Amino acid sequence: MSRPLASARIKRIAWILAIAGVIPFAVATAFMFRGEAHVRVPAIAALITYSAVVLSFLGGIEWGLALREEAGNEMTRAVALGLSTVPSLAAWTVLWLNGPTQQIGTAIGIFVFAWGADQYLASRGLLPTWFVDLRTAITGVVTVILAVALWRVWST
Repeated sequence: MSRPLASARIKRIAWILAIAGVIPFAVATAFMFRGEAHVRVPAIAALITYSAVVLSFLGGIEWGLALREEAGNEMTRAVALGLSTVPSLAAWTVLWLNGPTQQIGTAIGIFVFAWGADQYLASRGLLPTWFVDLRTAITGVVTVILAVALWRVWST
Protein backbone atom coordinates (compact mmCIF):
# COMPACT_ATOMS: atom_id res chain seq x y z
CA MET A 1 0.00 0.00 0.00
CA SER A 2 1.44 3.35 -0.96
CA ARG A 3 1.42 6.24 1.46
CA PRO A 4 -0.03 9.59 0.47
CA LEU A 5 2.59 12.25 -0.15
CA ALA A 6 2.71 15.17 2.23
CA SER A 7 1.46 18.34 0.67
CA ALA A 8 3.87 21.13 -0.11
CA ARG A 9 2.16 23.20 2.57
CA ILE A 10 2.74 20.58 5.28
CA LYS A 11 6.38 20.23 4.22
CA ARG A 12 6.84 24.01 4.36
CA ILE A 13 5.22 24.25 7.80
CA ALA A 14 7.40 21.39 9.07
CA TRP A 15 10.53 23.16 7.82
CA ILE A 16 9.48 26.48 9.35
CA LEU A 17 8.74 24.90 12.72
CA ALA A 18 11.96 22.90 12.67
CA ILE A 19 14.00 26.01 11.89
CA ALA A 20 12.15 27.89 14.64
CA GLY A 21 13.04 25.03 16.97
CA VAL A 22 16.73 25.71 16.33
CA ILE A 23 16.46 29.30 17.57
CA PRO A 24 16.53 28.47 21.32
CA PHE A 25 19.72 26.43 20.77
CA ALA A 26 21.36 29.39 19.01
CA VAL A 27 20.16 31.98 21.53
CA ALA A 28 21.25 29.98 24.58
CA THR A 29 24.64 29.32 23.01
CA ALA A 30 25.07 33.00 22.13
CA PHE A 31 24.36 33.95 25.74
CA MET A 32 27.10 31.55 26.83
CA PHE A 33 29.58 33.97 25.26
CA ARG A 34 28.59 36.72 27.68
CA GLY A 35 31.20 37.31 30.36
CA GLU A 36 28.80 37.58 33.26
CA ALA A 37 28.18 34.35 35.17
CA HIS A 38 24.62 35.41 35.99
CA VAL A 39 23.89 35.25 32.23
CA ARG A 40 26.17 32.40 31.20
CA VAL A 41 25.12 29.86 33.85
CA PRO A 42 21.36 30.07 33.15
CA ALA A 43 22.11 29.92 29.42
CA ILE A 44 23.94 26.63 29.92
CA ALA A 45 21.05 25.27 31.99
CA ALA A 46 18.54 26.41 29.36
CA LEU A 47 20.55 24.78 26.56
CA ILE A 48 20.83 21.46 28.37
CA THR A 49 17.17 21.43 29.39
CA TYR A 50 15.96 22.39 25.91
CA SER A 51 18.16 19.67 24.42
CA ALA A 52 16.48 17.10 26.66
CA VAL A 53 13.02 18.35 25.70
CA VAL A 54 13.76 18.22 21.97
CA LEU A 55 15.30 14.76 22.24
CA SER A 56 12.15 13.52 23.98
CA PHE A 57 10.11 15.01 21.16
CA LEU A 58 12.20 13.10 18.62
CA GLY A 59 11.52 9.87 20.48
CA GLY A 60 7.81 10.66 20.30
CA ILE A 61 8.03 10.94 16.53
CA GLU A 62 9.41 7.41 16.32
CA TRP A 63 6.68 6.14 18.66
CA GLY A 64 4.06 7.70 16.39
CA LEU A 65 5.61 6.05 13.35
CA ALA A 66 5.35 2.65 15.02
CA LEU A 67 1.61 3.13 15.50
CA ARG A 68 0.97 3.57 11.77
CA GLU A 69 -0.15 0.13 10.62
CA GLU A 70 -0.06 1.12 6.95
CA ALA A 71 3.70 1.79 7.04
CA GLY A 72 6.45 -0.79 7.26
CA ASN A 73 5.87 -4.23 8.73
CA GLU A 74 5.21 -5.42 12.26
CA MET A 75 8.88 -6.09 13.00
CA THR A 76 9.96 -2.67 11.77
CA ARG A 77 7.26 -1.01 13.86
CA ALA A 78 8.36 -3.04 16.91
CA VAL A 79 11.94 -1.83 16.38
CA ALA A 80 10.62 1.74 16.04
CA LEU A 81 8.86 1.37 19.41
CA GLY A 82 12.10 0.25 21.00
CA LEU A 83 14.12 3.00 19.36
CA SER A 84 11.54 5.59 20.40
CA THR A 85 12.32 5.13 24.08
CA VAL A 86 16.07 5.70 23.74
CA PRO A 87 16.13 9.49 23.10
CA SER A 88 13.74 10.26 25.97
CA LEU A 89 15.48 8.05 28.52
CA ALA A 90 18.93 9.12 27.41
CA ALA A 91 17.91 12.79 27.47
CA TRP A 92 16.61 12.40 31.00
CA THR A 93 19.99 10.99 32.05
CA VAL A 94 21.70 14.02 30.47
CA LEU A 95 20.07 16.13 33.17
CA TRP A 96 21.82 14.04 35.84
CA LEU A 97 25.32 13.97 34.39
CA ASN A 98 28.19 15.64 36.17
CA GLY A 99 28.61 19.07 34.62
CA PRO A 100 27.86 20.82 31.35
CA THR A 101 30.76 19.28 29.43
CA GLN A 102 29.38 15.77 29.92
CA GLN A 103 25.80 16.96 29.45
CA ILE A 104 26.34 18.80 26.18
CA GLY A 105 28.69 16.14 24.80
CA THR A 106 26.19 13.39 25.58
CA ALA A 107 23.33 15.41 24.09
CA ILE A 108 25.30 15.66 20.84
CA GLY A 109 25.70 11.90 20.82
CA ILE A 110 21.99 11.34 21.42
CA PHE A 111 21.03 13.73 18.61
CA VAL A 112 23.28 11.76 16.26
CA PHE A 113 21.80 8.47 17.52
CA ALA A 114 18.23 9.74 16.94
CA TRP A 115 19.20 10.86 13.44
CA GLY A 116 20.70 7.42 12.77
CA ALA A 117 17.52 5.76 14.03
CA ASP A 118 15.52 7.92 11.62
CA GLN A 119 17.82 6.87 8.78
CA TYR A 120 17.19 3.23 9.67
CA LEU A 121 13.42 3.73 9.89
CA ALA A 122 13.43 5.59 6.57
CA SER A 123 15.23 2.67 4.93
CA ARG A 124 12.41 0.45 6.20
CA GLY A 125 9.66 2.64 4.75
CA LEU A 126 8.50 4.40 7.91
CA LEU A 127 9.71 7.90 7.04
CA PRO A 128 9.34 9.91 3.84
CA THR A 129 12.44 11.22 2.09
CA TRP A 130 11.54 14.88 2.63
CA PHE A 131 11.40 14.33 6.40
CA VAL A 132 14.78 12.59 6.38
CA ASP A 133 16.17 15.61 4.53
CA LEU A 134 14.67 17.92 7.16
CA ARG A 135 16.04 15.83 10.04
CA THR A 136 19.48 15.66 8.45
CA ALA A 137 19.68 19.43 7.98
CA ILE A 138 18.32 20.33 11.40
CA THR A 139 20.40 17.70 13.21
CA GLY A 140 23.49 19.04 11.47
CA VAL A 141 22.76 22.60 12.55
CA VAL A 142 21.88 21.60 16.12
CA THR A 143 24.99 19.46 16.55
CA VAL A 144 27.20 22.29 15.27
CA ILE A 145 25.55 24.73 17.69
CA LEU A 146 25.98 22.26 20.55
CA ALA A 147 29.62 21.72 19.54
CA VAL A 148 30.18 25.48 19.75
CA ALA A 149 28.54 25.48 23.18
CA LEU A 150 30.73 22.56 24.25
CA TRP A 151 33.83 24.40 23.06
CA ARG A 152 32.71 27.46 25.02
CA VAL A 153 32.28 25.42 28.21
CA TRP A 154 35.73 23.89 27.72
CA SER A 155 37.34 27.26 27.07
CA THR A 156 36.06 28.94 30.24
